[in-house]
Amino acid sequence: MSDNKSPWGNGSGGKKSGSGKSPWGNNGRPDRNKPRAGETSQDLENVIEGFKSRVRSSRGGGGGGFGGGGGGGNSPLAKFGPFGIIIAIGVITMLVSTVYQVDQQEEAVVLRFGKYERTSPPGLNFKLPSPFETIEKRPTRVVQKTTISGSNGSSMMLTGDENIADIDFTVLWRINDLKDYIFEVDEPAVALRAVAESAMREIVGKSELEKIITLDRLGTTIAVRDLMQNTLDEYKAGIEVVEVQLQKADVPEGRVVEAFRDVVNAAQDAETSINKATEYENTVVPNARGEAAQIIQDAEAYKGRVVAEAKGEAERFNLILKEYLAAPKVTRQRMYLETIEQVYAPADKIILDDAAGQGIVPYLPLDQLQKKKGGN
Repeated sequence: MSDNKSPWGNGSGGKKSGSGKSPWGNNGRPDRNKPRAGETSQDLENVIEGFKSRVRSSRGGGGGGFGGGGGGGNSPLAKFGPFGIIIAIGVITMLVSTVYQVDQQEEAVVLRFGKYERTSPPGLNFKLPSPFETIEKRPTRVVQKTTISGSNGSSMMLTGDENIADIDFTVLWRINDLKDYIFEVDEPAVALRAVAESAMREIVGKSELEKIITLDRLGTTIAVRDLMQNTLDEYKAGIEVVEVQLQKADVPEGRVVEAFRDVVNAAQDAETSINKATEYENTVVPNARGEAAQIIQDAEAYKGRVVAEAKGEAERFNLILKEYLAAPKVTRQRMYLETIEQVYAPADKIILDDAAGQGIVPYLPLDQLQKKKGGN
């Protein structure tokens, strides 16, 4: 092997010619080991000439080059030249394009010549080489967020009681049918925003302002979510509305706020008055009902007593009548004595014996009797 490193040797039958670095020797030409100004070095020329020789060998079956030696091109691609390399690269690319990976949070639709063919689940999947089949991936298990705010005045809405509400809200959604999401609706995200605004305006238009901003916020969001889902299902948008969240629900800034505050204050004053009246009612009405019940009970007791006494008197009269009919004289005498007893029972009495003191004027201590009567 020649001393130089050129694949063609030194070109002089094994003897060094000149510096021994040119493949053709000097042949009477100037020494190129010492490059002149404006000329390239001999090493660079050797590289260029070697590359040219390899290209000629690959085309014409000469020595060296892509064939792996000078034996007329032993490489399987040597007979095809550069086109063989291009074909090999194309085949490899097509084979690689038949395998694709779908992430855990995604799904992919397979298009055959641009037409829907199937939906691929997460994992390793196969398809026909491109361009026969292509794929489109979307995150179907990720909850996405769309915020609708009042930066452009879209949050101003008219309520059912003819007030204006400033409402900002957020829609949480995800893709539940990738085929419908891609093919049924043009720009689904834009359609989702439009449906959200329309649904919120409809629900707000049926509700009162005070309920929206205070007590019925949850009911409003649930109604908007259901209405959005029904509308998107009619469009076959392939979107599932997970939740609607009210970020802000208030009256517009400015004079409207002051007027609304006056209304709120008046409503609070009215509520206070109602509470006081209710408290008074809860105090007075039970007392009145208690007194009325007591009067009714007293009347019932008086009724029972009077009726019982009347019945007793009637029964007593019947008994006396029966006795009177049996012995009238005795009965009259008894009735007389009982009557006298009732009449004179509470009076002070002085009993005088008819047989004693005849002809003598009896002395009655009237002053003592009067004092005793007055003391009683």
